[in-house]
Amino acid sequence: MDLPSDKRQHCKILSVEDDSDYQEALLNGLNSLNFDEKEVTFLTASSATEAATIIAANPDISVVFLDVVMESDQAGLRLIRIIRDVIGNDLMRIVLLTGQPGMAPVNDLIAQYDIDDYWCKSDLTQAHLQTIVLSNLRTWEHLSDMKEARHSMQLLLAASQRLASKSDLTDYAHSILEEIGVLLKLKNGGIVCLFHPENEAIDKALIVASSGEFAPYAHKPFSSVQEETSLQDAVLLANEQKSHVFLDSFSVLYFANKELEGSEYLVVVKLDRQLASNEINLMQVFCENIRAGFRNVVLHSKLTELAYIEPSLGIHNKNWLIREIRDMFSWEREKATLLMFYVEDLAYTESVLGTKYCDQLTLSLYQHLSDFFGQSFDISLLERDTFVVLVYDKPEYDASSLERIIHTSVMVEDATYSLDLTVSSVTCSEFPFYSAEQLVSVGKSTLERAKYDGVSFLAFSEELASAMFGRYELLKELREAILNDGIEAYFQPKMNLKDNTLVGFEALARWRSKDGTFIPPDQFIPLAESSGLIDKLDQQMVRESCKAINALKKRGISVPISVNVAGSEIIRPDYFDEFNALLAEEDIPYEMIELEITESQFIEEKSYINTHLSALQALGVGINIDDFGTGYSSLAYLSTLSVSTIKIDHSFVWRMEESDKDWKILKMIVELGNSLGFNVIAEGIETEQQKCHLLSLGCDYGQGYLLARPMSLKKVLDWL
Repeated sequence: MDLPSDKRQHCKILSVEDDSDYQEALLNGLNSLNFDEKEVTFLTASSATEAATIIAANPDISVVFLDVVMESDQAGLRLIRIIRDVIGNDLMRIVLLTGQPGMAPVNDLIAQYDIDDYWCKSDLTQAHLQTIVLSNLRTWEHLSDMKEARHSMQLLLAASQRLASKSDLTDYAHSILEEIGVLLKLKNGGIVCLFHPENEAIDKALIVASSGEFAPYAHKPFSSVQEETSLQDAVLLANEQKSHVFLDSFSVLYFANKELEGSEYLVVVKLDRQLASNEINLMQVFCENIRAGFRNVVLHSKLTELAYIEPSLGIHNKNWLIREIRDMFSWEREKATLLMFYVEDLAYTESVLGTKYCDQLTLSLYQHLSDFFGQSFDISLLERDTFVVLVYDKPEYDASSLERIIHTSVMVEDATYSLDLTVSSVTCSEFPFYSAEQLVSVGKSTLERAKYDGVSFLAFSEELASAMFGRYELLKELREAILNDGIEAYFQPKMNLKDNTLVGFEALARWRSKDGTFIPPDQFIPLAESSGLIDKLDQQMVRESCKAINALKKRGISVPISVNVAGSEIIRPDYFDEFNALLAEEDIPYEMIELEITESQFIEEKSYINTHLSALQALGVGINIDDFGTGYSSLAYLSTLSVSTIKIDHSFVWRMEESDKDWKILKMIVELGNSLGFNVIAEGIETEQQKCHLLSLGCDYGQGYLLARPMSLKKVLDWL
């Protein structure tokens, strides 16, 4: 790179001339040249070949006086091609001289060759010579300054782009030092970057990066630097003025991030020379990029904190946990166990005792877990009520070894609070191909399964994995079947037990998988409910029932069909409108459709469901309670519900001959239903004896395999 303009103390002029007398006269004419008090060096060559060698060795030659004709008629012109095209020097000013003015027109030469002036030797007086040289010297210097500035800006842009990729403070500081060293071409001295919190003395500022002679002071306080007082003075001056300081021996670059973290950064550069003005300008421009970079580093740090820390409690979160698992070495993963701890009823505790109390409870449990595991572990908060402990020493965990944690007590506000925890375990080495996200996911799924099964501890295993992934594959098939109307409606007759006359049908969903086998309803119905597909399945069953009602009507059969509907669906705000629209589309009277809802769903949704049922019942839709007797507190709320029929669960029918208790419950349900004016239907009738017993108890209606199995619509029509 050329030296900056205020560092150029001399210039070079080359004369290429095979006439030694003319060359001597030319140099004599330039002896008195004064170019801004700078030293002028004169170089000479007697041939184009010799000149090419000199030019290659002196790329900073400013002006060349070049004879056209030397060892050949075209030697001078060929040298121009070498200078511009081969050597690639486009700054050198070329003044072409000729003793034969008629040899080539001036305009043709200037158009064909990159020359700056063309003179006949006989016309070149000393006055002309001085003027030509000075004007070309100034042009060369101006172009050199522009090239220097362009090159510096290219360096600056490249340096800024490299800095922009850094997000860690130490890494960023080291990069700053490297880039400044390149921009200023520093060979001696050193550079240091200080991190200075505003509320501390400057001598306690931490050196986060250093180079050159300051390299040994990295990660030490600034006071440890053994340097002349001028360095201390430069730093103090920059800190006092809150600005950059450029001195003869030191430059101090000042940056502040007060609004983000209340800290300052100072980059101290020890120089082996005085900076040129254009270098100072370059550094000031670069400082704007450095300032933005420091701000980005701080913002990245804060965003990282927000991304990986639960803000109100200061505990690592799920994102942090996944990153830690993902970054584990293979030998760490080989020994790691993932434990999840669910705190029972924490949400209820928070609603009763408040968020502050719940925060203290969580922190106390965090400390309790830390004390229990001792060492080689990490703790994070997966959810408000779920801790995750990543243990690295590979012990075998089971309900017995975790007993003290599963049933434990912690201190909250000087009082003892008892906790019951549900725990899941995933041994990472047993699932080497699981990603970090999958390990956390199966740990959570196992925890939910433990809660569902009512056990305090459950370990994830290959068997559990097969069941989970089997359900997932089943869910994908179910989604496809529902969306493509692949679920069939089967219809089971409801009969009058006295005279065996038909009183209605119950629509039942049947799913034949791709391999032709039937999937039991107790497998795919809960799957549809948990995956959000139950609404589409319910709509499909209502639609198929409507089609069946119309098909039966053509045969002269007019009986209602009951459809099982999820209680959570009925309370949807748009359910009523969708149900109305479907019946209108199929032209079905309201009294021809009945909705069956399980007793447990009535209980779960009783605060909302009755209003919706009343509206449906007012239209003439029959409402049936399915599986009656299996819930709790049944009799207490039965009289308040908008229902028309109760269906006795098959378990009572099957056990009534074996259990005197079940016989009495069955008798009570039948008598209560009759006394309240409900239709009472018994499910699961399989023998003539069961039928007779039900009639003796006063139950007049029933359904079951004894009477008829569920059938497709085609078989129903044949059966009729």
